[in-house]
Amino acid sequence: MLEEMEPSLTFHFKKPNEISPEVLEEIYGLVSQSGEVGLSWVKDNLKRAFLISYAKDGDRVIGTMTLKRPLPEYARKIGRLAGVDLDGYLERGYSAVLPEYQGIGIGDRLLKGLVKRAPGAKIYVTIRMDNEQAIRLTRRNGMRLAGKFINQRTGHEIGVFVNTPSELEHQEQEACTTD
Repeated sequence: MLEEMEPSLTFHFKKPNEISPEVLEEIYGLVSQSGEVGLSWVKDNLKRAFLISYAKDGDRVIGTMTLKRPLPEYARKIGRLAGVDLDGYLERGYSAVLPEYQGIGIGDRLLKGLVKRAPGAKIYVTIRMDNEQAIRLTRRNGMRLAGKFINQRTGHEIGVFVNTPSELEHQEQEACTTD
């Protein structure tokens, strides 16, 4: 289905300072519309991000995903709650695709593009454990569940998924060796 829409869809992978204020505002609107994250730090985090990806259909932003530079105290808090050392990790977040564009591969393409443009980076993402679609996308793209915790504010069980580049590289090397 993505192939059918391909001529009108464009995918972008940019540093925050390379994105117009209007597009950043559209991205913020899409993230806020998803209702999955608190909004108090979104604009600041977007400005500090490592890399922002977004998909457009014509002039409209229809999907986004970001590799953020988490504040060290935030990463330590999440790591402590989940029992995972997240020192030196980028955080994948602000993932949102408009409902009418979901299920056709946009999130997958955004994620693959981010990972490709951050070679060797250690990346983590927090996902509600009842969000099966996000968990499938995450696992399909080489991330594994490293720990869980309960969000005290919402009561939801949250999974912390990580990619460990050295583990991924080791797996790829093993797959290439023959007996």
